[in-house]
Amino acid sequence: MQEVSSETSLQTLANRLDDYDYAKANGGSDWGLAYLYNSTLITLDTPVYEIYTSNSRPFPRPPFVMEARWNGQKIVIMNNHLKAGGDGYLDSRDSYDEETRRKEAIGLLDDYIDDHFDSDRVVILGDMNDELTDSEQNNVFIDIINDQQSYEITDMGIAEGSNLNWSFPSWPSHLDHIIISNELFSSHFETKTILYDTYLDGRWTEYEEYISDHRPVAVTLVIGE
Repeated sequence: MQEVSSETSLQTLANRLDDYDYAKANGGSDWGLAYLYNSTLITLDTPVYEIYTSNSRPFPRPPFVMEARWNGQKIVIMNNHLKAGGDGYLDSRDSYDEETRRKEAIGLLDDYIDDHFDSDRVVILGDMNDELTDSEQNNVFIDIINDQQSYEITDMGIAEGSNLNWSFPSWPSHLDHIIISNELFSSHFETKTILYDTYLDGRWTEYEEYISDHRPVAVTLVIGE
């Protein structure tokens, strides 16, 4: 989850759902990253934690990492909300250029996985605040896109497809992404944008007013023993 401002409200939600628990980060701002999970199916190897807490330039909100087990199988989830804004052009000469900051963040996540989770099933996800389909010279994800032996961006088809399925209709653009490591390539079953707004009487206007300005993007993974 992204931009959770009230831990009390998140706790209330978890309490209303049978067998659910939550974890919320505080780093970066009051609008924190969070997890809501079924605690009877998901067990944690360690309390959920933040990384790169001193690297506010690439990470205005530190990544929030969950090391969990489902059916005894370990999976690592790295929840992110990268720097917003920019002009669409990556200026590597300016370390505070928004695109440069996002590209550096992606590189640091790759480094962290190499150092700590080299053989684990890893999912990188969140509001990445940039598009997958930018030209190569301006694409903050280009190193991940080119490293097809290590990573798959499971929502690439959404990004390349109709804007009716994009996660940020107000622009419109597709900014929320899911990246899996090669240990999960054979487990990927489906990735799709959840179009909750199409079920509401007020459609997008009602959804944006009461729920979010982003649509959720969901991945289904089939993990064997």
